[in-house]
Amino acid sequence: MQIVSELIEIPNNGAPSTEYIEGELTKRNINPLRWAVVHVSDKMYTVSVANLKE
Repeated sequence: MQIVSELIEIPNNGAPSTEYIEGELTKRNINPLRWAVVHVSDKMYTVSVANLKE
């Protein structure tokens, strides 16, 4: 198993929640070990993710 750090952009829905962000990561086939929102704009959240890859 390998851990890869990535920056992912997710659409800003105006009401961020753990479920929303983890759902968006799952849609992109990302298996997050940990994640953090590192930037917010009017249209996007930038999320730093430690992605577990097999």
